[in-house]
Amino acid sequence: MPTRFRPATNTADLIAAQGTVYLLGREDPYASAAPLMTAVAEHVLDTALWMATTSPHGRMTPTFLACLDELPSTTPLPTLRVWMANERALGLSFMYASQTWKQMVVSYGEDEARSIFGLTNNLMIFGGGKDINFYREMSELIDDVRTSRQTVTDGPGGVGTSRAGEWERVMRPGDIRRLKERHALVIAGNAPPIIARLSRCIDGRDGAKLKAEQAALRKRVAAARQSKPDIGRRTAAAVAYSRANALTPDAGGDREPEASAASTGSGEWPWN
Repeated sequence: MPTRFRPATNTADLIAAQGTVYLLGREDPYASAAPLMTAVAEHVLDTALWMATTSPHGRMTPTFLACLDELPSTTPLPTLRVWMANERALGLSFMYASQTWKQMVVSYGEDEARSIFGLTNNLMIFGGGKDINFYREMSELIDDVRTSRQTVTDGPGGVGTSRAGEWERVMRPGDIRRLKERHALVIAGNAPPIIARLSRCIDGRDGAKLKAEQAALRKRVAAARQSKPDIGRRTAAAVAYSRANALTPDAGGDREPEASAASTGSGEWPWN
């Protein structure tokens, strides 16, 4: 928040310094922050595109990464398909995450969601979902593998051997759904699919340091919140001030505002 002592953030300078813009919010059915966060994300991307086109290299160096976690809920960029199709050559890369395929369909529509999906080079699919149709499509995307079988028969005419090839499904939809925790199916370009074993950022020595820093920040936030006046007291003081100075319809009369009620003597309003 810009103030008299702190200017507004210069997005171009922040990107040039290889900084990071964090957009934190949550999906609220009554007061969603998604429109505001989407507008800010579009502004950051527009700035990065301008810097790429005006760069002497003709692209962003190093590459600019837009990491869009919970894309359908927090920052459903309406122009994401265009960004992914046109701007990757300019050094703008995109990484997005969605809990389910249906969330993408609800936010973008079936055709737009499939366009975004088709422009995605690398897929990382986790198990435990309930969308069997999505898992069936991923099973077909992995395709089948041809295996050779040898059959040996022993009959009156002696021992005979025959060989035949047949196609088998690499992973069935149920196999994808039953992927273990901390494992994911990775489909990258035209490379063979793999099952990757994952680790969390809070594991190990670095993870312990990260959790300690998180705990320290939480203590600072809690202390800052406690230092502020209670919201109930601030509201009561504001209502009392408005009534004392005839700022409400039921205050009545043409009374002059009371100067003594406008300040606590320290230059602050009574509800601060």
